[in-house]
Amino acid sequence: MDLTQYYLDLEKINSLDKETANKIHDYYRDMIYTHEEGRKGISTSLFNTLNNNGYLKNIRDEKLGLILDGNNRINN
Repeated sequence: MDLTQYYLDLEKINSLDKETANKIHDYYRDMIYTHEEGRKGISTSLFNTLNNNGYLKNIRDEKLGLILDGNNRINN
């Protein structure tokens, strides 16, 4: 799993109440730390939780979406 291709959807996080937003941010932070520590089972579980609930965005998917929508001015 390449976590460098994913990032936290701050727009979605900002729409949550503060307590829930903090929990999601904690899950994301824990996912990154456990991945770096080599605890892949835990980081994969956290990734699946965040991703399946729509809190992560995939850089590649966003770029493909922009291309398919006709916006070929991708700066990244």
